Amino acid sequence: MEKWAGKVAVVTGASGGIGAGICKELVRAGMIVCGFSRRVDQVEAIRATLFDVPGQLIPVCCSNDEESIVFSFKWVDRTYERVDLLVNSDEDVTNCLLLDDNNTNELCSVMETNLIGTCICTREAVKLMKKYDIKGNIVNINSIFGHKINVCVPGMRPINGMYPACKYAITAITECVRQELIYKESEIKISSISPGLVDTELLKKATDHEMVKFMPKLKAEDIADALKFILTRPMHVQVHDIIIKPNGEFL
Repeated sequence: MEKWAGKVAVVTGASGGIGAGICKELVRAGMIVCGFSRRVDQVEAIRATLFDVPGQLIPVCCSNDEESIVFSFKWVDRTYERVDLLVNSDEDVTNCLLLDDNNTNELCSVMETNLIGTCICTREAVKLMKKYDIKGNIVNINSIFGHKINVCVPGMRPINGMYPACKYAITAITECVRQELIYKESEIKISSISPGLVDTELLKKATDHEMVKFMPKLKAEDIADALKFILTRPMHVQVHDIIIKPNGEFL
């Protein structure tokens, strides 16, 4: 990770879970990390725990709407004049079901967080990388649900909700952007990390399924290690997707 020291990363969903774990590891590697989140106080609290580290964590207030994202990237441009890495790590674990009544607002929120925000962040990061001729990296934090949907037990509320639909879309978005970057003759690389269950506060709050409490889980640090593997490959190697499961996962 020595080659990343002093370079600038944007990490979305930086206030908790996988995003927070990634922020910590990148700062320890010496990067300047702009932690995008609506909850900047929580990003600030994370920064306060990082003592004697070579990098910096900079809280940036950013929501999922286009105006906020564009404004935040312009701030990064004015402040650092570069972006070397974008990690799209917004998590919106939800059991929102398509056939529920009166759930249009919730469905829109799920899609905006998981899909529209990811697309806009990717677009703005690529603009800055091209502006400063940076052969950067984009990494989408996907999910095992981006590759499969668990079988529903008869009589039990589906554990998946609309979450897999969003994550399947992230799988497709990653490949679509990869092809577009090739078309534009860009050397920017895009990758995806697809973890199984990760032990985060979001998971604890989002599920009402008792069985999840007893399932093996990954740690946020495991996902950060997978990210570092991607970032330390030579320029001619693009890791397209990493599927990472906790040992003993039975789904």
